Amino acid sequence: MGPDPEKFISQAISVSRDEASGRPVSFIWNGRVYAIKEIIAVWPDWGFPTGSPRRKNWRMRRHRNYYRVETVDGEVFELYHDRGIKAESDTWVLQTQIT
Repeated sequence: MGPDPEKFISQAISVSRDEASGRPVSFIWNGRVYAIKEIIAVWPDWGFPTGSPRRKNWRMRRHRNYYRVETVDGEVFELYHDRGIKAESDTWVLQTQIT
């Protein structure tokens, strides 16, 4: 049996972004800086959390932008920007490390 191709992390991280596009250019995880070489994919998540009642209440919805990125060291990660329901929300989470 081979290694697990994905490692679930789900930890808050600090992200530096490109001023013009707002896309991530690097992040810090466990005291190490990871420079992003390429953004492989980007997708939004406007859905409701798993198991939540399907109400017509926009406050229950997720407001996340996901990024699959490759670092300059060749590591691949998925992270997301959780924008919340207020403009001042600016939380970034390292979701998964893909091996």
